[in-house]
Amino acid sequence: MSIRRTEIQKLKAGQYIMIDEEPCIIKSTERSKSGKHGHAKVRVVCVGIFDNNKRSLTFPSGSMVDIPEIVKGNAQINFIEDTSINIMDLESYESMDVDWPEDEDLKSKLKVLQGNPDKISTTQVEYWQLAGKTLINRVFSN
Repeated sequence: MSIRRTEIQKLKAGQYIMIDEEPCIIKSTERSKSGKHGHAKVRVVCVGIFDNNKRSLTFPSGSMVDIPEIVKGNAQINFIEDTSINIMDLESYESMDVDWPEDEDLKSKLKVLQGNPDKISTTQVEYWQLAGKTLINRVFSN
């Protein structure tokens, strides 16, 4: 798991942040002015990538936070089970089991493939590896 650190005030909406060991995508940031006796604060609203929980946190503007490194790759589907999907990376030929995605559109595409195994060989997925977990991000056919 590769993580780098950066100041919270440099982050913008659409970037990623680690909160409670969960990678999250930032939906919005607000910066308040510094007060008479204190520092400026940054309020971050984000959503977890794997659990879809909304999180709202406030940090001092000079705080350092963890940013997950995202490894993106393409893979072919080996087989689809009811609990997981087995994929093989097209560059390293490494096989890995991935949980079903939360996105309903991706889930429906994979259900169609599960019902029609002939099309699995012509279908590829884009996957992301971050925080020690793997996530299917896109399904496309050749």
